[in-house]
Amino acid sequence: MAAEETKKNLGLEKRLYPRRRLRSRVVFEDEWGEGFIYFYSTDVSLGGIFLESDVPLKQGTKVFLSFKLGDAENPIRATAQVVRLAKESADAITIFGMGVQFLDLSTEAKEAIADYLGDSSEKR
Repeated sequence: MAAEETKKNLGLEKRLYPRRRLRSRVVFEDEWGEGFIYFYSTDVSLGGIFLESDVPLKQGTKVFLSFKLGDAENPIRATAQVVRLAKESADAITIFGMGVQFLDLSTEAKEAIADYLGDSSEKR
């Protein structure tokens, strides 16, 4: 936590939105809604989602994806773009993955994510 605060104080933290942990299967879909690649998320915000991946996609790749927030019945569907490749450390575990920025979210999806973010003190 102290390192994160130091980053913010030094202006290194670039996040525009608060995040919350989310362990969910994320499905990359083709244009017909058929899933063809599956990843797992570590956290989500209104701006995007971080996905674990040993074999990340190329930065700039645009994707259609869907995922569920917690116990929600309906999945969130979005158009997104891989904006960064990363190695994150959390609780002494190193996670390789990619940051994916939402490009197109419906009003309902934005509201669902905002509700999920406000639902708990698990924000990070």
